[in-house]
Amino acid sequence: MKKAIRFSIIVCLFSWAMFAVAHWGFGMGADTPVGLMLFSTVYMFFPFITALVLQAIDKEKFNHTGLVNFKIKWSWLVAWLLPVVMVLLCILVNGLMPGVSLQYNAEQLINQYHIPEGQQEMVREQLSAIPASLMVVIILVSSLMAGVSVNALAAFGEEYGWRNYLVHALREKKFWPAALFIGVVWGIWHFPLILMGHNYPNEPQWGVLLMVVMCILLGVIELYFVLKSKSMIVAAILHGTINALAGVVIYFTLGGNDFLNGMPGLSGFIVMALTIVCLWIYDKYIAKENIFSMTLGESLER
Repeated sequence: MKKAIRFSIIVCLFSWAMFAVAHWGFGMGADTPVGLMLFSTVYMFFPFITALVLQAIDKEKFNHTGLVNFKIKWSWLVAWLLPVVMVLLCILVNGLMPGVSLQYNAEQLINQYHIPEGQQEMVREQLSAIPASLMVVIILVSSLMAGVSVNALAAFGEEYGWRNYLVHALREKKFWPAALFIGVVWGIWHFPLILMGHNYPNEPQWGVLLMVVMCILLGVIELYFVLKSKSMIVAAILHGTINALAGVVIYFTLGGNDFLNGMPGLSGFIVMALTIVCLWIYDKYIAKENIFSMTLGESLER
């Protein structure tokens, strides 16, 4: 537990310091949409850097945990495709929220990314030229490809810390306390990006809390697949695919707000909670592996 606490404190302080230097020291424009997107990609590798430094200090080998494992299992495929099901369900749930309707339109896209008034009509025309069914296919295919390639590589930077270093450091803990600890740290670590408008552009202060909730829920799902496959690579794939698909909701919903919309909002929380329930039922009554009831170490050694 001491290693987990040490890592959590250092990774947060280091990441926040790098954000401060980049934003205020060098004026890298992290407060612009493009600047924030670019820096958030760099930010994702800070857990990887922190873990490597601590492993060097402790004289541990790169893969002493055994979780940087590229042995492909069926659970990798499930983790890759599951985000598609989750995001599509999220759109349907989002449509049930107060003040939200399901429409194929550009208005949410315009509002989300603060597209200048002079470019708004062009965006509307371009989107209207693409049938909704074709747009779904384009988004799903491109997102799946990105999720298993470039997005997975970026997500690896985070997951090497969260679902590799911390999982090993918490191997004596039961599943739920470990998942809660990792999720809270993961969520808090995001706070500079959230305050700058990442995920919750209109509610950045509340977004800090919402991000913690999202990371706890998504973290439970990712931890299950890591323990199931005995590989953190599956978490990078799931994480990368979720990131690639997250924006699809804005094409098909109109109305709502940061508290309700998409995977980072209440709609996504409901879908992730239902996913966790389904995984728990599968684990307990079908696979009968009881991963949710074991310590992390027991799951990895089974």
